[in-house]
Amino acid sequence: MKTLLVVGTAAFGLCLVAAVVSAQEEQSPRDLAALQKHIVEKDYPELFGSTAYRTKIEKILNVDLDRDGNRELVVLFAPHYRQSAPIVIYRLSKTLEVTRVKEGLAPGPLVPLSGAYLDSHSLGQGVDFTLNAKDGPIDREKTLKGLFQSKFGGIVEYRSFVHADGRTGEPAYVDMRHVDVPRGKMNCEEFEFSHVDGIAAGALQADPTKVYLVARVGPELWLYHISEFLPSGLLRKEVHVEKLPVDFVRFAPGTNPILLYETSSRAVQPLRFLPH
Repeated sequence: MKTLLVVGTAAFGLCLVAAVVSAQEEQSPRDLAALQKHIVEKDYPELFGSTAYRTKIEKILNVDLDRDGNRELVVLFAPHYRQSAPIVIYRLSKTLEVTRVKEGLAPGPLVPLSGAYLDSHSLGQGVDFTLNAKDGPIDREKTLKGLFQSKFGGIVEYRSFVHADGRTGEPAYVDMRHVDVPRGKMNCEEFEFSHVDGIAAGALQADPTKVYLVARVGPELWLYHISEFLPSGLLRKEVHVEKLPVDFVRFAPGTNPILLYETSSRAVQPLRFLPH
């Protein structure tokens, strides 16, 4: 177990980022230093105007998700705002240049408000709207590109509407089209993203050719296979959901090419789901 303490000064003052790192791979100090520098100096999370909150990182994974030879740092954040992705991916070049992937991940169903998060709407910086095309079907790629080039820094796409907010910095996007919106609502005033209990990355025992990013959300495991990082900053991905094994306690720590978990009897077992 390691503790990373990031101290940085910027226009918004002194910021501390306390991170407990218990990743599947031993973290390189140079990688973490590059990530720290990027977050504090170039791309501080959830920044609305000059208001900056202490950012907590719960876990960092060092993994090559798409097997292109370059590593990704997958960061599990504890967000302050309910429209922020808890999982953010940073690409790391061989020269330690860090680039945040525009699309973040919010595993799990949409759940009732807990009161634990801030809301960009209450700041007067959030809006929910539907997309309507005058002639023919909506060109989703073109529409998203226009939104990313607008004043909005945060975009969440639901099946029937879009949330946008005025956070500063490079755009952040979350794709939630695969989950049901509670009661068919056309705005996000009554729900929030699920809390993510933990993340891991590796291959399934039944298919060692693919790397999966796995998130535990309550009684479920959400498995993401990311096959490509698109030039637009979005992900070419597949996602499916499995029930948590009945004896699951936590993901097994250490460097594991195969996804493993610790059982209630303290044994270590592979996740035995069939690949999709």
